[in-house]
Amino acid sequence: MTPRSEVLEALAREAQARQEQQRRQQQEILDGAPANIYVKDLDGRYEFVNSGLLELTGMTREQLLGRTDHEIFGVQADQWRINDRRALDGPVDDFEVAGDPPSAVYRSTKFPLRDAVGTPYAVCGISVNVTDAYRAERAAHTAQRRVEQLERVDTLGRFAGGLAHDLRNMLTSVRGLVELALEEAEGSEVGAHDALTDALHEARTAVLRSADHIQRMLAATQPQDTLPQPIEVRTLLMRVRPLLVQALRGRRQLEAVPPDTWTLLADGGELEQVLLNLVTNAADAVGPDGVVALSAVSTELRDQLGAGPDQQTPDLPPGRYVRLDVVDDGAGMDHDVLARATQPLYSTKAGGSGLGLWLAHALLLRNRGAFVLRSEPGRGTTASLWVPAADGAAAGSVERSERPGFG
Repeated sequence: MTPRSEVLEALAREAQARQEQQRRQQQEILDGAPANIYVKDLDGRYEFVNSGLLELTGMTREQLLGRTDHEIFGVQADQWRINDRRALDGPVDDFEVAGDPPSAVYRSTKFPLRDAVGTPYAVCGISVNVTDAYRAERAAHTAQRRVEQLERVDTLGRFAGGLAHDLRNMLTSVRGLVELALEEAEGSEVGAHDALTDALHEARTAVLRSADHIQRMLAATQPQDTLPQPIEVRTLLMRVRPLLVQALRGRRQLEAVPPDTWTLLADGGELEQVLLNLVTNAADAVGPDGVVALSAVSTELRDQLGAGPDQQTPDLPPGRYVRLDVVDDGAGMDHDVLARATQPLYSTKAGGSGLGLWLAHALLLRNRGAFVLRSEPGRGTTASLWVPAADGAAAGSVERSERPGFG
């Protein structure tokens, strides 16, 4: 070998060593980045990965390279593949959920890698774990929505309470005049004013019935000073069962309360009132042979990353809850009636006060729970009370919301 060949060979080795050092340096930099960094070819197969992705999958670099997300993660990778294809046309910035069930949220930035003539040949992605921030933002949004709900209930409660107070004052005057007129009519000659006496008796009955509705409205809108306390579902039902039997008026009632149902954390008196109202509504909705079913289910709401609440699950913080269901097989409600059912003073029943469902919604909000009403014409109605469980409740405390009432 000539001296010139030796020099060229030495220069080549030196250049190769520098390239290898640069490659290792680049790999170390990418491995130290607080993100998953990767390159996929046009078929979605990994060509490059950093250590973050290796830690996520528990695979070695050799095991991961050449495989697709579907081969590694399964069907949950569908959205990732959609974003990969979108990135071929330009940068994409999107949230992607990982885990089955979902356990992490990544903010992924993806962009195309192009050859010398500008044709994409691969996609590079940088995915940062933002799970904690995502959960915090989601919790903040949930809390804000519940505050807004409480404010709406508070506003409606103040309006209803003010209206009830004014009506009570007017009815007091009307009742006094009716009583005076009735005394005079009854003191007249026998049979002289029978028609007037009957009319006044009917007027007095109407006034008393209206006064009773108004008193219930005032009671519903008054501030409450009691704190939620642990209470067993069976204890709650034992207290309220005699009243439920009267409300059902001979209709059948079915109960399904497992013995291991979690303990509730709520104001027992308020729950008794809500249950009585709901069972009364259910009894009115079914015929003489109808059935009203009351059940309890212990359920844990987990953090559904990347998904919102569905029709069966209320917008509540993650935690342990007891769901009390009052189900009837009556005529049910159409969409328009269902949408207005929890508004105060709205009722489709003759002589109804329009307070029962609104009160259920309001009291559940105040007890850090939720009221969910589901109904379809011809398929009955289900009223669900989501109440925090005493052990592991989402609220983390027995303290009531900062808004103790409506007054």
